[in-house]
Amino acid sequence: MTTWRTAAGVLLGVAALGAIARSADSNFVGRFAGVIAAFAVGWVAYGVFRGRPWALGAGFFVALLWFWATLALRVQGVIGVIEFIVWIAWAIIVMVATVRARPT
Repeated sequence: MTTWRTAAGVLLGVAALGAIARSADSNFVGRFAGVIAAFAVGWVAYGVFRGRPWALGAGFFVALLWFWATLALRVQGVIGVIEFIVWIAWAIIVMVATVRARPT
């Protein structure tokens, strides 16, 4: 297992936990959507750990969409500066890690 693949898998797993934590104080629909999102991101993280080719591409696009969603949430004032910095850095690192983890 490569270091880049491990990093991408761990960071995607952290995001899955973050989705649950972020939606914990929401209404039923928000909590349900948070669990579904956490399952999807966790499934991609598991695929990255297992070295599945589809998972690296999916992980890249999850991070890309997370990047744009973080920008949108910051513009709307929903998240603070610290959370913005953390999630933007997370997205960039995951995008780089999934590209670097590709088999040559």
